[in-house]
Amino acid sequence: MNLLPLNNTPTRLEKTALVLCLSLSVIAFLFPQLLTTSLQPIISELLGYLGSPFFILVNLLLFAVLAIAISPLGQRKIGGAQAKVEFGLFGWLSMLFAAGMGSGLIFWGVAEPALHTVSSPLKQSLYPNTQTSGLALTLVNWGAHAWALYAVFGLVLGGLTSNSGKAGDISAPVMSAVKGLINRGWQLKLRFSIKLIAILAIFFGVVGTIANSTLLLRKGLELKLGVESVLLSGFIIISLIVILYTVSATLGLKKGVQTLSKFNVLLAFMLIVWLLIFVPIQPIIDIALGGTWDYIQLITTGTWQFESVLKKPEWANGWTYNYYFWWLAWGPFVGVFLAKISQGRPVWQYIVGVVFVPTLVTIIWFSVFSGSAIAWDQTHNAGILAAIKADYTQGLFVFFEQLGWQGGLLIWSSLLLLLIFVATSADSAVLVIRELSGANEAQTWSLYAWSFALGLCAFVLLVQNNEPLNRSVAIIGALPFLVIFIFQLVGFTKEFINEFR
Repeated sequence: MNLLPLNNTPTRLEKTALVLCLSLSVIAFLFPQLLTTSLQPIISELLGYLGSPFFILVNLLLFAVLAIAISPLGQRKIGGAQAKVEFGLFGWLSMLFAAGMGSGLIFWGVAEPALHTVSSPLKQSLYPNTQTSGLALTLVNWGAHAWALYAVFGLVLGGLTSNSGKAGDISAPVMSAVKGLINRGWQLKLRFSIKLIAILAIFFGVVGTIANSTLLLRKGLELKLGVESVLLSGFIIISLIVILYTVSATLGLKKGVQTLSKFNVLLAFMLIVWLLIFVPIQPIIDIALGGTWDYIQLITTGTWQFESVLKKPEWANGWTYNYYFWWLAWGPFVGVFLAKISQGRPVWQYIVGVVFVPTLVTIIWFSVFSGSAIAWDQTHNAGILAAIKADYTQGLFVFFEQLGWQGGLLIWSSLLLLLIFVATSADSAVLVIRELSGANEAQTWSLYAWSFALGLCAFVLLVQNNEPLNRSVAIIGALPFLVIFIFQLVGFTKEFINEFR
């Protein structure tokens, strides 16, 4: 299957989007203080207003997705009754997981649950065990809610209804929502605006991820090779990432994206098994079971009034709400990508594969990495938690260095895994950005231009060496895209009601 259109289409949208993205990158490079003194406070204030309502919406979407899976709608096929399955089960699961959030699990696998354990933001009267509640809170940020949001995007864009247009048409559900309200001219302008905002959301969402992941990769080079120059190490890492995802995007879905995704999933599985050989398993099982139970409690009760279970309600703005708008920023490209690679699969299978399987993997991943690190720190007084509290980019390395010679191999394997996970997210994003902008497959300059633009903007962010800033930049496009997403939901619902009538 070809992800890019074969017809020659106008490139005005692509030129506009490229100019905007590059211009904002240059402005950020020339006036970096604008990011920290102006942009970051504005985004924090907006999250204070929009975070809680959006979080409740995602709660509703999670339960809606579960209801769809067991309803008669679950028997429909993504892409319509005539659609055929193109990718095998393992390849499909590998691609959706690698595109969705694989790189973030490497970055935060040890650090986030440990941070929430050392300084739990949850009220201890409700969640007394800080280790299990730390894992539970991490799973709220990375688990079923996030994947349900991705699943909804894929369903909305999956061509499930006869009026939804071709699979992956990001503006079709909005057109259904406003049908009969605006004329042809305004419809064309609206389509243009929707795709432009979606491209900006994807671009900056991926840029924030590349910059964040490079922080961890740079810390690894500093510890293992003694490379202390931020500019030099950052330039080398981002150059490698850009080359990797450019080559992968050039090769296309089957030869590029699918191959890298399969390799990375196998490597991640080997990493978990390898780690389990050298650390006690019982603490991991205890944290996994207790954390999952606390997670279920949070989902069923706490997340509906999330701020009431926190010691400081504003904590949610910098963490949970920020994460959810980050997932929203990735939603357009992950949704289009899922709609493309999931053609022919029944909706129930799609929901199980997109929501339940990744959530299970996420529970296992955080339980193994954080559980083993916390248990090792308590048993050996290794200073892992203290190191994470001081600088969470070094938690993974401090832990692995406690494991002797195999720890060094685990560090290099983790760095390789992170590098490829970032690339498999970026190559999917580049393909979707080019499709949304109407680029022709033969226009290789377009692929190289977007690859360069992502790398350039990520390097500008890396120079700031500010992880919270990376998260703020990642959700720039998500805030305006929230309006589009709501109209997509309205249009999607309207289509189904009309069909049943």
